[in-house]
Amino acid sequence: MDPRILRTLAAIEGGYARCLRVSQLAAQAGLSRSRFEHLFREQTGETLTSRLRRVRLARAKLLLADYSLSIKQIAFRCGYSSSSSFTRDFKKVFQASPSKYRYRTF
Repeated sequence: MDPRILRTLAAIEGGYARCLRVSQLAAQAGLSRSRFEHLFREQTGETLTSRLRRVRLARAKLLLADYSLSIKQIAFRCGYSSSSSFTRDFKKVFQASPSKYRYRTF
């Protein structure tokens, strides 16, 4: 795998809670945004946005077990700027709101 993509994957895993922008990651890789997005998809089989969403939601699932954290706190800890966008993404993937998922699972 291309070392620039490996560095990007490491940045996603380690920085999912920060605001990561495609243009920023492309610049760090020394590529144009379009070339970077094409190379990322070619190397990983998914878009950068979908990978970042998947990593964030996987972390959110773990955090939902901690009842001391509100849904809003979990959203922010996972890099979402609003709890509504977090809830929307979560529902798309898990077919349940974060609160329903929490109470059904834990």
